[in-house]
Amino acid sequence: MPISLVIAHRSAFIRDVLRRKGSYRDVATVGEAESGAQLVELCEGQRPAVVCVDTELQDGPVEGVLRAVLATGAKVLVISDDLSPERLTHLLARGASGHLLQDASPDQVIDAIEAVAAGRCVLGPLAATVVVEQWRRLRDPGESAAPRDALTPREHDVLAAMADGLVVKAIGKRLGISVKTVEAHKVRIFAKLGVRSQAHAVGVAIAHGLVKPGATFQPAAHLPAGGPAFEPG
Repeated sequence: MPISLVIAHRSAFIRDVLRRKGSYRDVATVGEAESGAQLVELCEGQRPAVVCVDTELQDGPVEGVLRAVLATGAKVLVISDDLSPERLTHLLARGASGHLLQDASPDQVIDAIEAVAAGRCVLGPLAATVVVEQWRRLRDPGESAAPRDALTPREHDVLAAMADGLVVKAIGKRLGISVKTVEAHKVRIFAKLGVRSQAHAVGVAIAHGLVKPGATFQPAAHLPAGGPAFEPG
């Protein structure tokens, strides 16, 4: 029996992908909503197994209707680039079963739909890191204090570029520095944040408010474009 799905997302592309890919993977879209009120009405009428939602709907934040949606027995999968720690943990605390970024592949989204329909929770790598870091910070605020002051302005620039998904060569081009210099900064950033990968570094940075996904990049104005590979302090 196909997994019944209701979609409430602002992105026409995501809605189309879910409809098309789902038809190949035993996931049947039984309705689409633009507002929270429409979503609740659809869920009460169709009783879908899973609902894919954006964080913001036509009439307000999705949190406002989560309880009513969950009351129909549906599992909720959030697809959004909003990775603010408070928002993410609030959605999960309210009953959402998972979170994926909007650039997740169609197969990843359908895999997640199947997983939450089966009663499991799904978090993309960055979302998982944000949740863990938020938990650590709330559990022990002193030990998990944000390492904001430990990073130099140039390291903040490199970290922001990493958050935009840029690889080493592209980071160097953006900042006007060599690949070798970028690598040197990454080594220092990883050491200061206590991480081993770019994804983990970005997740920790988002959790501590060091970078904001989707923010317009603004380099440190007081640094020369080709600053030194290692800066003091």
